[in-house]
Amino acid sequence: MQLKPGGIAATIGALAAGLVALPAAAQQQQQDAPSVAPGNAYDQSASDVDALVADSAVLYYQEDGGRVRAVEAETGLAWTGADGLAVSGRFTYDSLTGATPNGATRARYDQDFIGPLPAGGHLPAADTRTGASGAYTAPAGTLPVDPHFKDQRKAGDLGLTLPARAGFRLSLGGNASWESDYTSWSWRVGLAKDLFDKNTTLSLGYNYEHDESKPITGIPMPLGSMGDPAIGKQRIKRVDSLVLGITQVLTPAWLVQFNWSTGNSRGYHTDPYKLVTLTDRDSGDPFFYVYESRPRRRIRNSLFLASKLALGSYVTDATARWYHDSWGITAWTFGLSEHLPAGRSAYVEPLVRYYHQSKADFFRNYLLLDEPTPTYVSADSRLGAFGAWTFGLKGGVHLSDRVELYGSAQRYVQNGKRFYRDAPGTMAKVDLFAGSRSTSLVAGLRYHLR
Repeated sequence: MQLKPGGIAATIGALAAGLVALPAAAQQQQQDAPSVAPGNAYDQSASDVDALVADSAVLYYQEDGGRVRAVEAETGLAWTGADGLAVSGRFTYDSLTGATPNGATRARYDQDFIGPLPAGGHLPAADTRTGASGAYTAPAGTLPVDPHFKDQRKAGDLGLTLPARAGFRLSLGGNASWESDYTSWSWRVGLAKDLFDKNTTLSLGYNYEHDESKPITGIPMPLGSMGDPAIGKQRIKRVDSLVLGITQVLTPAWLVQFNWSTGNSRGYHTDPYKLVTLTDRDSGDPFFYVYESRPRRRIRNSLFLASKLALGSYVTDATARWYHDSWGITAWTFGLSEHLPAGRSAYVEPLVRYYHQSKADFFRNYLLLDEPTPTYVSADSRLGAFGAWTFGLKGGVHLSDRVELYGSAQRYVQNGKRFYRDAPGTMAKVDLFAGSRSTSLVAGLRYHLR
């Protein structure tokens, strides 16, 4: 099962990275917060000269209804030297189990599907290599899910920031991850320039990513019938991303950040495990299932705006993001969090985030059996229209000058249109929304070795 970027791995990775490392937006352009009066242990800088910091955390993620469960362990080490020299490394291990929607619609009777082996590979019901049957049944009225979802992911990341010269900072890095049917590696380079006594920072970043999809049973024919012979063993996708940003200190206690990013993705974007239901126009019942098909190119653009305001030890962080891609998806994200002191050695951070996206041009809940087959179609709920709320609480306590315990709890609730009156026959009474709701918990330890 593929934990590719934009899927479950990206979701749980973001949840963990918010505590273990800098959020993705902050990694693209780093800027020290304005100086404030110390007075509390949690106000200590994490980038002191000659600081060596070890950070480890564990994430537990569970979707409602017995769907995907993830346990992620991450450990990292970061050293900051003189003149801005910094070196960091991080290793991540994910283990996922549970059930994941296969793209088909609910039905008024049981539905049979070709499912995966326990190890995570989908095989036809009469596979000649193993003789194993990967078939499973979705009971009447239930969302069709693959009940044997299981995989592990190992990932590593290395980063280097060179000493500042003439106000410039050069950052280099690389990342790689391995799964049973998906591998990915990337490299990045960033350049930042401080201006006006470091009150303004301009940044430019580039990232290249190479992904290889290699389903255990091979690549299915796009729009081919479920169980048809594979047409290949693997497919490649390449992604180029560029980020331009500016961070501006407005007052000693207030800074704002603005980023523009664009990405050009080329190659295999189709999920080889997702299906689309062929529906009878008269009865509205599922007739059969075909594999999805997605375009081989995707161009993304986004704008990100952040404001961080510190009133003593109280810090308000507000963010907004606009996103649009060539598949027709437009999305907005708004976030708000508040850093609150709790005594002299602890803090809490309540947060709320809202996300809304439109559907992809080729997203369809189902296809009618007698309609012309489109070139591209997907019933993957991640490409549909939906809104989502995230409510969370982070917190931490300094046990000493060197040791900090921290954690978080978040609740994610996704909502979308469930019923369509214009659907044929009984399909008008079928819940067509496959979105998720989940709970995540993170516990971590940060230790200053020196």
